[in-house]
Amino acid sequence: MLLGLSALAAAAGAPAQTPSAADDLHGLKIEHLRVQPTPSPFPLNVRTGRRQELEFRSVEAMTQADRDLVAANEDEIARRADLQGFHLDDSGRDSGRGAWGYEQAVCPVFPDHVILEYSRQNGAGDVSLFTAVIPRGGGHVRVIPARRRSYSLWTPSASNALTLNDFNHMVKESRDGLSPDWLTLGLCYTALTGGHVRAGLKANSAAEEHFPLAAPAMIVVSRKGGAEVRFSDTTPDTREMTWVLEFAQNGRLLKVRHGDARELVERPTKESAVDLGKTGN
Repeated sequence: MLLGLSALAAAAGAPAQTPSAADDLHGLKIEHLRVQPTPSPFPLNVRTGRRQELEFRSVEAMTQADRDLVAANEDEIARRADLQGFHLDDSGRDSGRGAWGYEQAVCPVFPDHVILEYSRQNGAGDVSLFTAVIPRGGGHVRVIPARRRSYSLWTPSASNALTLNDFNHMVKESRDGLSPDWLTLGLCYTALTGGHVRAGLKANSAAEEHFPLAAPAMIVVSRKGGAEVRFSDTTPDTREMTWVLEFAQNGRLLKVRHGDARELVERPTKESAVDLGKTGN
C-alpha cells in the first residue's frame, strides 16, 4: 500500500513530505525504499547482444600482421597439436588424406588473441577439427581439440572443463578484462569449439519474424549474482541447437550447456476463420 502511494506521488511530481505528528497514519510507519542494484557480471544499462554472427576470414583475407604472427608460431602450433593427436604434417597426396587448412575467427571481445580453426576432411563423416589461440603479445599458445575423425575427444568440446579453462584464461589475458558484450562473448566461445554459429535475435518488428521461431538471444540475471547467456544457433541447413553459458558474479565462466533448441512452429488450426470486423453484439 505504501509503495503504491509513493509511486503515485512520484508520478504526479509531488515533492516528498515528512508526515507531521498531527497526521493520522493509523499506526503505519513510513520508511524510504532502498533500491538494491541487480547483481550481474555484465552491465545491464548497456545496449549489447545484437551481433548475430562472427566474421571468419580465409588465410588470404587475414591481415599481414596476423599472417606473420601465425607463421612465427607454426612450429609451436604443430607441436601442441601433435600432443592432442592432430598431426599437421600427416596430410596431402602422399598420405592419402586431405590437407589441413585453417581460417581465422575474428572475435572483437578478444583483441589480444588470434583464433584459428584448423580442419581436415578425408571424406563424408571423417572430419578432424581443432582451434589454436595465439596471444598477440607473446605467451602460451593454446590448442583446443574439437573432433578427431568426426568424434569428440573425451567429453564434447562445447562443454568440457578444458575449453572453459582456456576461455577464462583468455579473459584474464585481455587488457580490458571481461567484455560487457555478452552475446559476442558467447559467439567467441562457440568459435573455440569449432562452431560457426548464427544466433537468433529478437525481431525489431512483427513483420520481420518468421517461422520456425527460435528463442532470441537473452541474458538472465540471478538474484544471488551471476548470469546466464542464452542463444540459439539458427545457421541455415543445420539442426538448431541452443547454447547456455553460466557466468559467476566475478565474470568467470562456470558451465556451458549445449543441446537441441526448442522452437515455435507455425501450424494451421482446424477452426473456421473469423472476420473480426463483422462481429459484434
